[in-house]
Amino acid sequence: MKMESCPLCGNGVWNVLYKISEWDIKQCEGCDFARIHPFPSVARRQEFYSEDNIQDRKIRKKRNAAGRAAALIRHILRKLSGRKKGTIFLTKLTAYLYKGDRLLDIGCGSGAILREVNRDFQCVGVEISDYFASEASKLDVDIYIGDFCAIDFKDARFNGITMVSLLEHLYDPVEALEKCYRLLEDDGVLLLKTVNHQGLNRRILKEQWSGYRPPDHLVYFGPENLRALLLRIGFRSVKMTAMPFNDSFYCDAWK
Repeated sequence: MKMESCPLCGNGVWNVLYKISEWDIKQCEGCDFARIHPFPSVARRQEFYSEDNIQDRKIRKKRNAAGRAAALIRHILRKLSGRKKGTIFLTKLTAYLYKGDRLLDIGCGSGAILREVNRDFQCVGVEISDYFASEASKLDVDIYIGDFCAIDFKDARFNGITMVSLLEHLYDPVEALEKCYRLLEDDGVLLLKTVNHQGLNRRILKEQWSGYRPPDHLVYFGPENLRALLLRIGFRSVKMTAMPFNDSFYCDAWK
């Protein structure tokens, strides 16, 4: 994706917020959409999610004291609140959809969401990693392997689409969200979770914020600029949920 001008608002002025390793974190002066610069090559993206690289990142996280502490805190908070991402999305989907409706989970990983919802909906998954896709396939769910934007779904349409912790990984998030809109049935719903670049944690922690993970995380939204983009694409109603000290926010958007 060429980004001489902002893909959200068209502004051509980018401010460098931070330098993290070999990447700049650039933010649009017009709408606060942010991205890393330079982007890694598209050709290397699938390789980045190979089994060897995934396992290597897991090992490095375990060796990092700050990462272990953050993971423990997240685990405790989820335990106390009962807010696992699978159950959060299951609650929303059962409220918004009918049993037996068609659901597409983009970036399904090893099947965390699909495992929770497969008994209630006709599920399809998309995953760029061969390794994760093979794990998700054990759930007896149809899995497309590859880049979501390049996959031809033919005439398939869905009542619901989930995109959990994926948007920040995409080269062209605008194209992906436009494709989601086209794939949804009328009155269908897109549910997503992504890191919150407009949140208090990012403003306080600055370049130490956990959401900055180049070259894994490529782009950064906040609730307001994502809302504006979804409405521009054509979604008729958008609901945002952002907790003050949460690194991520949730979005429910209806076609």
